[in-house]
Formats: sequence, structure tokens, C-alpha cells
Amino acid sequence: MSFAVPDSAPLLPRLQVESPVNASLPNDRSLNSKMAHSSRRWLGLVACITVAAVSALGWRFFSGARHAEAKQEDRDHSVSKTPVASTTVEVICPQAGGIDRVCIQPGTVEPFEAADLYAKVSGFLIEQSVDIGSRVNAGQVLAKIAVPEAEKQVEREAAKVQHDNAIVQQMHARIAAAEAEAKSAAASVGVAKSQVKAKASYRRFREKQLARLKELHAQRAIDAKLVDESEDQFEAAVEAESAATETVTANEQRLVAAQAKITQSKADLDEATAQVKVAVADWERSKVTVDYSVITSPYDGVVTKRSFNRGDFIRSADAGGERVPLFKVERTDKMRVVVQVPDRDVPFTNAGDAAIVEIDALPSAGIKTVIARVAESEDTATRTMRTEIDVPNPDGKLRHGMYGRVTLKLEVGKPGSMTIPSTALASRPDGAHSTVRVVRDGVVKTLPVTVGADNGIRVEIFSGLVIGDRVIVRASGPVSDGTPVTVTSR
Repeated sequence: MSFAVPDSAPLLPRLQVESPVNASLPNDRSLNSKMAHSSRRWLGLVACITVAAVSALGWRFFSGARHAEAKQEDRDHSVSKTPVASTTVEVICPQAGGIDRVCIQPGTVEPFEAADLYAKVSGFLIEQSVDIGSRVNAGQVLAKIAVPEAEKQVEREAAKVQHDNAIVQQMHARIAAAEAEAKSAAASVGVAKSQVKAKASYRRFREKQLARLKELHAQRAIDAKLVDESEDQFEAAVEAESAATETVTANEQRLVAAQAKITQSKADLDEATAQVKVAVADWERSKVTVDYSVITSPYDGVVTKRSFNRGDFIRSADAGGERVPLFKVERTDKMRVVVQVPDRDVPFTNAGDAAIVEIDALPSAGIKTVIARVAESEDTATRTMRTEIDVPNPDGKLRHGMYGRVTLKLEVGKPGSMTIPSTALASRPDGAHSTVRVVRDGVVKTLPVTVGADNGIRVEIFSGLVIGDRVIVRASGPVSDGTPVTVTSR
């Protein structure tokens, strides 16, 4: 920087012209000469001082500017020596394997079996051996009801059975007698037929003898009296043969009657036998009615409800009015956990799918089991499907009404896929396509990927990445393709 020094010469004539001394003292030349000389000296001194001040000011300004430029150069030089800081990113590597389709729903514990036990007969409760909380075995007697009328009916029906059995025995005897009579008639028929043969032979003999005597009488060799006697004997033989034939017919009719009697007796036997069966059925029914007075447990379990005390009158369940059970027994060695699966997961829910049951009242790592059965139908009111899981309960800690969380593993992830955190997606999925940012050779690169299931925590990647890729999940600043970054890993 340079400054121009002003010329002071033009000021001298101006001072000389305007000097009052020259105007007022024209006669004193010596004085004027001195004063002029003094004025020139004065003006020169002023000019020198002015030039020095201007020079000093200029130098100071010039030196300050130079100093500022030097400082700026030093600052620029210092900045150029400091390295520029790069963006820091956090990366992860994809994990092999897809995302399983999982359904998490609340579950309710129910007994595997439960029964309300009612009285089939009306009467007074005379015995009750259990109470609420009692553990019972299958077939164990829980209570008894007094039913004397039914007991008497059992005795009556038993006697009726005995009576009908006696009639059956009589029918057997009648059949035996009819069969014996039939055999006797058959034998008489045989004897009668033999007599017919004998009588027929004798008749033929008398007939021949009569013919010979008639021939001798015609030759007048014998008397007519002998012919008449022979003719009487022949007629007697004919009558004897006819009588024998009638005897055969009579015996045959007797045989037919005996056989009919046998048939009738057998029919009577069938009727008596049927009557016995009816009597036995009535007897068994009466005994069942009496058996209904004894209340037993249908299976191993626990009594969870008791409605009466000893001495109470128990009304039969089919007598009308309000039905009140004597007891409720629940089977507890195995329980059902009931889950209502929502509509979107119904097509994927099948018996045998893996399940984990976590009960709120029983903190544990969860009970690993499988789905036992599904309803195969949705409730139209809730659009859910009842799904049941069987859980062993040997210690009895699971109880009716408990609830918890059930995780159903409905489908395994697609083979050959991988997963990354959902936050690693550079853009939200559009259908099956999205993008992620990875670090390659120290810079950012955006890759297109094909995505699958997203559970809100991790997303399934079908293609576009490999296991060794470093996927950006977080960055300290904005990044784009080609941005150099410093990598940190989780």
C-alpha cells in the first residue's frame, strides 16, 4: 500500500499575498525582508511537520494492513494444515435366516375336562364326603341321596324277574310233554299201520278161501253151509282191515296234534323268555335309578363347587325348575390354554405348530409346547378362531381362569434370506422393494434390496445384500452416495 504526499509549494505564494505585514509596512524594506524570511521559515516548518504526520499516518495504516494480511495468511495456513473431520456411522452385518411368522395373543387357562354333577333322583342328601378343594379320583363316591321308593321298586322288579323265569321253566316242561306225546302218537301210527297190513293179509286169505269153497260148492263137493261160513269170515276180515286203517288215521291225527302242541309250547316259551327280558330291563332300570342316588367323580380332579349340605332336599335335574348341580369337578392333571387367533393369522395356524405359554401369575421362561387343536372356524362376532394348547399340570399350579401370553410360531422364515434392523432401511418399502446404505471402500453406497416380512424390529431381506456387507443403521450427520465415513460397529 502506498500514499501520495501533497505538494506544499502552492501554499507559500498564498501566504505571501495574504500577509498583512506587506500591506501595512511598505516603507520599511528591511523589516519586510526579515518578516518575509521569517514567514518562509515558518511555512517550511509547517510543511515539514505536515509531511511527517501524513507519512507517519500512512505508514501506520500500511503496517496495520500488512499485519492483518499476515495474520490472515497464517490463519489460512493453519486451517489448511488441520484435517477435515469425516461423518461417523454405526454399522451392522446382516444376520442369516429369515423372520418367523409369529402370533402373540393373550391366553386363558381352562381345565382339560370339567363336569357339573346333578342328581337324577329326588331325595334327601344323607352323605357328603368332599368339599371345595378336595382332590378326588375317578369313581370315588362324593355324596349319597336317600331314595327308599326306588329301592323298593328294585326289589319288586327282582321278584318279577324270578316269576317270569319260572314261567319259562314251565314252558320248557310243556314242550317236553308235547314232544313226548308226539313221539307216542308216531309210535301208535306205526303199530296201526302194521295192524292194517296184518288185517289186509288175513282178508286176502279169507277171500281166496271163499273163492275155493264157492268153486267146490258149484261142483257139489261141499255143503252150502261151509260156503256161508267162509263168506262170513271174509266179511269179518274186511271189517277188521278197515278198523285197522281207521286206527292208523286216528294215530296220525294225534301225532299232528302233538306236533302243533309242541309248536305252541315253543311259542309260549318265546313269550315267556321275552317277558323275562322285559322284567330284567325293568329291574336294571330300577337299579340304575338307585345308582343315581350315589354321586361319583367321573375322573381324577378337584372339587371346585359345592351347592348343598347334608340333610338338604335334592331335586332331580329333570324335575323342572332351576337346575343346581351338587358339585363341579375339574380335571387338573392337564389343562387347556385357549387362544383366540385373529383373522390375519388364521390361514397359517395348524395343529402341531410350536407355541410358548407364559403365565403372568407363574413367572418362568415359558412352557414350550405345540398347538393341540384348532376350531377350523372363526367366530363371526370377533373374527377370531379358537385355538387350544394342552399343558401338563402335574403339580397343580395352573388353575382355571389364569391368563398370560402365548407366542405361536406359525411359519419359519424363508430359506436363504437374511435380516437387518428395520431402522436400517434408507427408504420405507414400496411393495417388496426398498434401499439400504452400506459402507464400501470407506464411502457410502446405496443398494436396492428386496424385502419380506417386517416385525417392527427386524426386516427380512431376500436379495441385494450379502452376509459380509456393513449396513449403516445410524449416522452422525447427513450422508449420501460417495460420502467418506468413519465406521463404528455395534
